[in-house]
Amino acid sequence: MSELLLQGGRVIDKSGDRLADVLIDSKGRIAEIGKGLKGRETLDVQGKIVSSGFVDLNAYLGGPEDQLSETITSGAESAVKGGYTAVVAISKNPVVADNASSVKTLIELSREASCEIIVAGSATLHNDAGTMSPLGEISETGVRLFSASGPPLTDFETTRRIMEYSQKYKITLLYSCSNSFLSPKGAMNEGAVSSRLGIPGIPTVAEEIEVFQLSQLALLTGASLHLQQISTAKSIEIISEAKSNGALITCEVSPHHISLDESLITSFDARYKVLPPLRSKQELTRIKEHMTSVDAIATGHSPCQDHLKHQAYTEAPFGTIGLETALGASIKYLDIPLEEILRLISWSPAEIAGIGETHGGDLVPGRPANLTVFDPEATWVVKGNQAASKCSVTAFEDIELKGLVSHTLVDGELVVIDGVVQNHER
Repeated sequence: MSELLLQGGRVIDKSGDRLADVLIDSKGRIAEIGKGLKGRETLDVQGKIVSSGFVDLNAYLGGPEDQLSETITSGAESAVKGGYTAVVAISKNPVVADNASSVKTLIELSREASCEIIVAGSATLHNDAGTMSPLGEISETGVRLFSASGPPLTDFETTRRIMEYSQKYKITLLYSCSNSFLSPKGAMNEGAVSSRLGIPGIPTVAEEIEVFQLSQLALLTGASLHLQQISTAKSIEIISEAKSNGALITCEVSPHHISLDESLITSFDARYKVLPPLRSKQELTRIKEHMTSVDAIATGHSPCQDHLKHQAYTEAPFGTIGLETALGASIKYLDIPLEEILRLISWSPAEIAGIGETHGGDLVPGRPANLTVFDPEATWVVKGNQAASKCSVTAFEDIELKGLVSHTLVDGELVVIDGVVQNHER
């Protein structure tokens, strides 16, 4: 690796916003930030933003037993194309990281990925919510994030015990609050649109009840929780109140829950079938009014085999890819300063993931050069068949977004150049 100068860009990180060059040394670390710098190789980034790399807290990247939906390689390539330098990989059936052996396998497979992959362990065996996995054994592998997939509150005793044990091992629990216990067959938001279409609905209160229960258990136990894919304003209010009472809780929203609404489902196109479901236009507006209380934007990247989305809407699986559209959707649909968007997509999630020393944060000499270069004014139309992901099903198909990544650097290596993912050896 040779010395590289990013010249003439606008640098934005946690510390602020300034016009500056960024010099990266031969070891992949930031050597200097300032004006008028010189380097052996120069990349002209005038008119573009140089940001600390993006960090995603919620992506499914496949694994040894599921190579058809996504692979760790293809998922990582999708991530870096979207500007991500680190991704938290959430396990789900049939790939469940519920023991040290499976976790070690996933960690080993992730070493050659084009960005850093943080493997999240599973807090329960087989994601069944009723039996706690060996948290201590798994945490000895270095894992500090544990996903509690499945219906976590069908067994309050186990949920409480997991939260209590989590403090012993200094881990953070990731809870999805999209379990449709009030409507097990629900396939979209419950309301006038679902009634008109004859599709079983999922009420917003189902999420809000679960958020409240988890918040109260967090207050009782002192556990550190991160609540995923929040899709209602009331849920954000509940979390904010719990935080004010001392709960150690953070939360995320996805790009599609701040930009797309349930009216799209009148097409019966299963690309819009996501969990939690797309909500009403009114709810979407209320969520955006609460963004200052949100800790992160996370993609909920959930690929599947393309043909499965061609079934009838109610039969198709939930999910959409999201790593390559997160920045563009956030800039287009959120009426907030760019620095705030980068907080939500970079340094705040890096801190939640426990990697704030190497990703996000302040860009200062000596730090690994995990950087994203993007044009905040560039517009582009989403085409799923052009994605780096193995899955091409995106809820943003044919939608024009604003903000496009041109270069991504992971430990100083250019893994994306002019929007093209590069072959690499890590």
